[in-house]
Amino acid sequence: PPPSGAGNHTGRRRAFHRRGMRREIGELKADLRKAGMLYQDSKFDESGEAVKAVQARTEKMSEGADADLKKLLDPVYSSLKRAHALLELEGVALPVLKMPAEESAPAPATPGTPPGSTPVPAAGVSFAREVAPILVAKCGSCHVQGSKGDFNMVNFTALMRGSKAGKVVFAGDDIGSPLVEIIESGDMPRGGSKISQTELTTLKKWIAEGAKFDGGDPNANLASLATASPTPSPNAPMPIAQATGDETVSFARDLAPVLLEACNGCHIGAQRPRGDLNLATFAGMMKGGDSGEIIAAGKPADSLLIQKLKGEAGERMPAGGRPPLSDMVIAKFAKWIEEGARFDGPSPNDQLTAVAALAKAAGSTHEQLSADRMASAQKNWALGLPGVNHSEVETDNFFLIGAVGENTLADYGRIAEETLPKVTEILKAPTGQPLVKGRMTLFFFTQRYDYSEFGKMVERRDVPPEWRGHWSFNTVEAYGAMLPPQRDEYAMEPMIGQQIAGIYMASLGKNVPRWMSEGTARVVASRLKADDPRVLAWNDRLKGLLGRMSSGDDFLEGRLAPEDSDIASFSFVEFLMNRQNAKRWDSLIAAMRGGADFTKSFSEIYGGSPRQVAVQWWRSAAKSAGR
Repeated sequence: PPPSGAGNHTGRRRAFHRRGMRREIGELKADLRKAGMLYQDSKFDESGEAVKAVQARTEKMSEGADADLKKLLDPVYSSLKRAHALLELEGVALPVLKMPAEESAPAPATPGTPPGSTPVPAAGVSFAREVAPILVAKCGSCHVQGSKGDFNMVNFTALMRGSKAGKVVFAGDDIGSPLVEIIESGDMPRGGSKISQTELTTLKKWIAEGAKFDGGDPNANLASLATASPTPSPNAPMPIAQATGDETVSFARDLAPVLLEACNGCHIGAQRPRGDLNLATFAGMMKGGDSGEIIAAGKPADSLLIQKLKGEAGERMPAGGRPPLSDMVIAKFAKWIEEGARFDGPSPNDQLTAVAALAKAAGSTHEQLSADRMASAQKNWALGLPGVNHSEVETDNFFLIGAVGENTLADYGRIAEETLPKVTEILKAPTGQPLVKGRMTLFFFTQRYDYSEFGKMVERRDVPPEWRGHWSFNTVEAYGAMLPPQRDEYAMEPMIGQQIAGIYMASLGKNVPRWMSEGTARVVASRLKADDPRVLAWNDRLKGLLGRMSSGDDFLEGRLAPEDSDIASFSFVEFLMNRQNAKRWDSLIAAMRGGADFTKSFSEIYGGSPRQVAVQWWRSAAKSAGR
């Protein structure tokens, strides 16, 4: 028999061990909270490292764990799953999360279907008619028009490819798909445009049914797919009518500024928009709120918006003690509805602040826009580098601001003015007028840290480590941000010329893609100084890049790192501009200057889509590189 009291000793050891486990689990939870704080501060890579450390410790504790310990670890695993979903959509790669083995749970009848539940029917939810409209309306501004967190779902192919960290949709597994997890967590979508429970059910049902595509072209833009759907579902947003140019009232110019002033706080910029009516975007306004749609296109008298503005349907708007709108302003809203309630901004999912600002900029003179850009540059500097001393210099075509002495900044201004006509000549741009309406801003940073902070605070992104400068253009803003060379590591003229060319190309035509503008910008830099160390580095890196690419359109489809994508764009645009294609290039630029749509003009002039021509370029470039 065991010695007297042995059982008590064993029980005490187990209790002591259990207390130790609880203490360690508490530490894991605390570390996950720290990871969450890093995530909220947009420090995604640091948050990812913290999550990896917690995951490794958790999985080690799970090895051989009994049922009680597994139960204690359940909340940790739930938090880890949520962290994976959030970080992977921000482009952070994480190791596969190994969940503890379930001892008695029966296998699901259908992947993604919980044990005991009824399997979903083999068919039902339409991607084109039901899912695409939800994604465009709720996720469009960040992940259809943009690629926030390196995740873009501009089309079905991109959606199913996922982010650089991996897939976000697992066909047949609605529970394990990161896209569903992140929506259910409440963290996405952001900006007040939440996905309803009905919409989430539709999305999950589509995934559980196999995430099938029922549109014509899986590479078609989701926005066009959504608007082309012949029988929109109840979840789909109201179709948006585009302005023809014949309207007497402009929504962007005349009405958006009024809404921003009169409705801010209740229906714009509120965590919970009053009456579930979110006026932060045009799409939100057209969707309506708890009382239904507020716009009846062509019928101002039947539109709840007009009735509310006149005080004919309950409480008069705007509320909260604000003065009512004048009869003249209400008449403008009524006339706009009578003319079809058409939208004349870039995207109905854009914030109204951006829509109004773009309309104002488009209607401004060169000097008015120059003054607005100068004021914006000063605000951006204060936001990105608060308290950092700087100088300001204004030239004929540029406003320069930087953490350097005034004399140095004046030298940069002289270089910029001397470079401008060279860029104009290379691109055969018209002379005798400003290259871009409104002076361009040039930011200069003396430290990499300051340049990175500008990217984080002003542009809300991490600047790729290889970059020494970049440009930005959206009509309201037109600037270049640069790190001046240290010890002649590269030349200033091609650096400034690159930013000027990028801004100019982005200002042309309709829907000019970034690869076109940046590719042209780098070609201009190479023609300004072919032996510049930066240019030589691009050409050297291109050789290895061509061999790593799986297809010529990798850089168009977001399958490459930012710098690799830009280098591929550089080589592709060189191909588009070469001697054999020179006439086509001139025709394309002429069409863009005339305001033509880029994609349509490109296909007509080059005899194929950018994707098709990129495959030709890749084969030619790879052959020349000796692949």
